Amino acid sequence: MLIKQKVKKYTSIITLTIGMTSLWSCDYDKLDKMGSETTHVVVIGFDGLSPDGLQNADTPTFDTMIEEGASTMHARAVLPTSSSTNWASMIMGAGPEQHGITSNAWEKDNLVLPAVTQSEPFLFPSIFHLIREQRTSEKIGAIYHWGGFGRLFEKNAVDFDENPATEEKTAVNASSYIKVEKPLFTFVHFDHIDHAGHEFGHGTKEYYHAVEKADSLLAEIMKAITKSGMADNTMVVISSDHGGKGKGHGGESMEEIEIPFILWGKGIKKDYRIKYPVYQYDNAATVAYALQIKTPRAWIGRPVLEAFEGENVEDDYPTLVQLKKPRLNRPAKGYAADGGLFNEEAQLVLENPNAYGEIRYTLNGAMPTKESNTFKRSIVLKENTVVKSAIFVADKLSSGVSEAFFRIKPASLKAPVSYEVFHLNDLSFIPSIGNRKPDARGTVFEFSSEEVRQHIQANTLFRFKSMLKIEHEGSYNFAVRSDDGSKLFIDGHLVVDNDGDHGVRTKTGSIEMDKGSHTVEVLWFNGGGDGWLDVYVKSGEIPNQILSTNLLRN
Repeated sequence: MLIKQKVKKYTSIITLTIGMTSLWSCDYDKLDKMGSETTHVVVIGFDGLSPDGLQNADTPTFDTMIEEGASTMHARAVLPTSSSTNWASMIMGAGPEQHGITSNAWEKDNLVLPAVTQSEPFLFPSIFHLIREQRTSEKIGAIYHWGGFGRLFEKNAVDFDENPATEEKTAVNASSYIKVEKPLFTFVHFDHIDHAGHEFGHGTKEYYHAVEKADSLLAEIMKAITKSGMADNTMVVISSDHGGKGKGHGGESMEEIEIPFILWGKGIKKDYRIKYPVYQYDNAATVAYALQIKTPRAWIGRPVLEAFEGENVEDDYPTLVQLKKPRLNRPAKGYAADGGLFNEEAQLVLENPNAYGEIRYTLNGAMPTKESNTFKRSIVLKENTVVKSAIFVADKLSSGVSEAFFRIKPASLKAPVSYEVFHLNDLSFIPSIGNRKPDARGTVFEFSSEEVRQHIQANTLFRFKSMLKIEHEGSYNFAVRSDDGSKLFIDGHLVVDNDGDHGVRTKTGSIEMDKGSHTVEVLWFNGGGDGWLDVYVKSGEIPNQILSTNLLRN
């Protein structure tokens, strides 16, 4: 829960919605409680804004909205946690299964999954379209910093459509439009936080500086709403499409999928913490509820009714808010798994980031239970070990489960994995490279070696080769976690296909293997941004772990 003590407050009435909202079949008579005058709605979206950003940056404007409005820091994006998929879900009141925008590669002439219904060719009906249909004479505007947002909505539904070059210009243009036109519905999008996440990494000082800049841009728009004279009848929704981890997003971690959601303004409860789940597609549904817009059955979003004054929502299943997971004294950065590769031995030190509770752990990859050992002091590990740990309170599991993979090798071991690097053009899938000469080559101990990462740049293909030493015949499951595409072959047979242009994603495959030596080959490409690769293995004899020197040979 995010609560900061700040004294500065704003007098305008607005609603910030970071993330999502819940829509069901609405009882529009209840909207009389919001007043007889027309309600205006401003949705402000900050690409890549995470709860962590608001908790650790200096954000007086956001904090005031939280204190004076309804909020949760546990709203959820949709999967994949990519921008196009989530901005579409935010304005369409539905998920990718309905609207068909399943990745950033989506275009009207490059779609995989058709929309279940359409407002115009290739587009699922958005909130822009529904407002235009039902409030034909009202003004509707879209001002968006990321040009890609412009392909996600019906152009004929808006009478003001701008794609400014910078976040500063976006704030200026949006503020001017609001003050002059007093629109019924305005959507504003800022992209600079996501840029900082990709360039410097989420949780860095540069990322927090970008969040602080967002706070000042938000304040600028709020002032414009006040000056417009419509503040007393305005709900502002501030939304985020996803969080992030390391320098990327697109995966399934809580850091990527959990986003803030804040409502503040006309008809909204004050200093209220939203108890029940809020989803990305609920955003548009909440806007529709406030503007008395009827929504199609194809929408699955529901308005967040509990945030509105006079609404008393009761349910047996509130959002689960857990304690923070145990952490290593030296946690991994970005997408790297906790643990690491060590010579001869390693020290296991676990820390409880909470004010109470105790750490219980296992060293065999099993889930910790109330019967598991309590962590009290450092432990020396001298062989490959999969550590799982969690916080327990009164013998009850009260946090997520942390996982760490410690790989211990002889100091004299030679690197068993060879790699080749190919710098190519316009990669969106793994290409055939034939006898092409590599631009670089070398040997490493593991596929996710930092030495390999030094070669990452846009449109780069990597090819890895090694030998597997199998001691027990049987079924082996392999998993490849990558950004972008990857493939894994055993003895020339494709076992895992995780190809394509995507964020961090895991695919698995199984193969029966005899005792003895087997070839393993991994292909992986990075199309742009910061790529990632991990390879895992498990069998009946070994728990799921990073494929490392215990099985790899020269």
